[in-house]
Order: sequence, then structure tokens, then C-alpha cells
Amino acid sequence: MASSSSFRATHLPDSYLANLPPDSEISMSTLVAEQDRLADEAREAMPYAFDECTYGRGYLRQSVWSCIDCGSRGVCYGCSISCHSDHKLVELWTRRHFRCDCPTTCMQPEPSASALPGSTSAKRRRCTLNPPQIQPAEDNSENRYNKNYKGEFCRCGREYDPLVETEGMLCCIGCEDWFHESCLNLRPLQPPTVDPEESSVKAYPQPDQAGIDVPTSTATPIGAMAVPAENQGADEEDDDDEAGILIPSESYDGLICAACVADHPALSSRVGKEGWMTIVPDGKGGYEVKGRPATSTGEAEDGTVEQTRKRRMAESLMPGDAKRIKLDDVGEQTVSGKTGKGDVFLVEGEREKLKLELDAESTKALPFPLDDEEIYEPRKDDDKEETLDEVTARVVDNLPRAQAIEAVQGYQRLKDRLQSMLSTHALNGRVVSRDDIEEMFRELRGAAN
Repeated sequence: MASSSSFRATHLPDSYLANLPPDSEISMSTLVAEQDRLADEAREAMPYAFDECTYGRGYLRQSVWSCIDCGSRGVCYGCSISCHSDHKLVELWTRRHFRCDCPTTCMQPEPSASALPGSTSAKRRRCTLNPPQIQPAEDNSENRYNKNYKGEFCRCGREYDPLVETEGMLCCIGCEDWFHESCLNLRPLQPPTVDPEESSVKAYPQPDQAGIDVPTSTATPIGAMAVPAENQGADEEDDDDEAGILIPSESYDGLICAACVADHPALSSRVGKEGWMTIVPDGKGGYEVKGRPATSTGEAEDGTVEQTRKRRMAESLMPGDAKRIKLDDVGEQTVSGKTGKGDVFLVEGEREKLKLELDAESTKALPFPLDDEEIYEPRKDDDKEETLDEVTARVVDNLPRAQAIEAVQGYQRLKDRLQSMLSTHALNGRVVSRDDIEEMFRELRGAAN
């Protein structure tokens, strides 16, 4: 769809008009400035081109999104935008040895036998980035799936809600599941912040993985969590965001969860030894760290930090690590079986030692590679100065024909109605107010229904 140079579409966030008084005047320069800001945010959130599916590249270490609406299977960056942008997605960050499921039979099931001919349910869904003649491809038999693909994380199984989260999480370098700091006994347990019945699966945020290479781009991927505006100031001003944490993040290279450790004798025999830090009860109502390197200093030297009930209550109000992902505190918090026992915080350099100490068979059996694998990144978007019109046109070009026609028609209705309203106001010498714009959208929604 070609964009028109004579009309500039204006896209406002849901909260923009709500924050304005009903009788406030909105100038065109204000709308244009707001559009430019949103365009900058869109380019930052989507720094890569999304016109390629990675299925043809085979099994890669790449960023993966789970599509809840398509059977909780995984899709690549390109398909998450071009094929599943209107679906419920959970961002899982990077996964090793994963191939995009979008063009395969697991995400393109046989049409329902009871569906009427010609109905939507009687047609297979298609990946818009792969040729129709190769679809549906066979399932990816080497992909591994865990409960994260259903939107559940950690050994406590809580769902993710980016609007109320306060707690940081760490990724296991073995199973690649994500664990709350409190469930690892790094922090005291925190009280629930939302009714479990109100929790819903949300897109998974960009993590700051301990000991795992991540893309160097500072942009937040599509579907990623943005820190609520009211919390940004507190996070930026918190110079001691790891206060109260038992093992600071700079002290270790990666997390190995207790389940991965228990399944591998080469790992379990090292738990608690120097460089293989683990957190255990100290018998005094607190916890101590076993296996700290001899060079540790400060509070870490004695290996013990008593965490009394009073301190737990006080520190439960502390903000989590602003550089790590944050999850909501939904569900039962006091079940002892959900707190970690046997998790290992691996000091930097220990993986290098394993290369020298383990034979080839033992190395192959490990749940994680001893060398970090390269992460596949889509090519950078060529045109950083695209307008929202041009971005919209590019997205519409990748939609199935029926959806593309609906999108173009909706775009045209919005354009015509806005131009009509502006012309009427100009003839009558009136300015455009918040009420005028809200009324216009009410009319458009009514016409669509």
C-alpha cells in the first residue's frame, strides 16, 4: 500500500487523551510531536527487519516468543511481528537449538471437520514469511519446550504480569527456565501484589542474563516490558538496587538450577565447593553461602547473612534489580518446597576448568555448553527514518490478502473521517478538542460494529 504524502496519520497512546482535560485544545503541532515520539519508540522497539522467518536457517540460538493462541509453540522475531502481532505472546528471550514453529504442522493444524466450507476455521493458518508451497512443514522434532511456553516461570509456576512486578529473575544456563530471586533464596520472599485471578499472560521482558551473552542492542524487543512511568524515577534513583541480596550479580557467571544439578553427577559433586556457590539454611533462621571464592570481600567473607522475619518484612518493600526482568508476585509465597535448595551460582572461570577436568562423554552430558553459542540476530532495519505510514504499509504488505484489505479499508475510513472533521472545524473557526477526537473514534467504532 502506497502511503500518501498529503495526509499524515496520527496515532496516540490509549492514555494520551485521558490525561487531557475534556475542554483542552489540541494543536496539530502537538499531535505531530506526539506522533514523532511514538515513531521513535517504535523504531527503538523494533530495530531489526521482520521480513524473514528463521525456519530455513535450521536450529539456532535465537530470540523466541511463545504464541499462546497457537498452541504455545515458539516463533522467531520476524514471525512474532508479521504473523502473530495480534496474538497473545510470551517473550522467552534466547533459546538454544531452536527452529521457528510458525510454518510447521504444529502451528497449522488440520481444519476442523465440523467447520463450514469457506469459513475461517476451515482454512489452515499460514506463515506469511514462507512460500505457501512449503507449508505446512514437518514439526521441529529437536525443539524442546517447557512450562515457559505456557507463560509459567520458575519452580513456583507463577505467570508474568509486567504491570505489577517487583522481583528480579535469573535464567538457568541449563534448562533455560527463569527463577525468582526469592525462590533462589537470594532475597526474602515478597508478598503478593495482585489477585491471582486477575493475572494474565503477558509478553516476556528483556532480561539481563547473568553469565549468558545477550544481543548488545539496548532497544527493547517487540513485546518486551516497559517499566511503568511511575516506577522509572524510583528505579533510576536507586543507586543500591542490589541491597539485601545475598550474592551480588557481579559475583557469579551463571545460575544452574537445583534440578539441572541433581540430574548430572559431574555437577552435583561440586556443589558448595569453591566457585560453586550454593545457599543453605544457617540454622539460625537465616541463610549462608557455601563455596564463595577465597577472594570475596566485605560482608561475603563470613559467608553468613541472617535474614530475620523483621528484615524480611522491611526488605520486601525494596525495588528489585532494575536491570533484570521483573515478574508479578502471584500465588502462594510460603510453600517451603518452592524455595531453592541446591541451586548453584557458578563463579566466572569455572566452566573453563570443566573443559580440563571432564572427558568428552561427560562434557556432552552437561545441560549447558561450556562455550557460549553465538546468538542469531536479524539484519538491522535498513530505513531508520521510516514514518508510521511507511511502517504500516510494510506490515500490511505482509498480511494475508483478506486481512490486508480490512486493514486498508479501516485506514481509509479513519483518514476520511479525520479529514472531514478537520475541514468542518476549520470552516467554523473551531479548534479540535479532546471531546471531538473521542467522538470521532466512537463513531468509527459504531460503524465497524
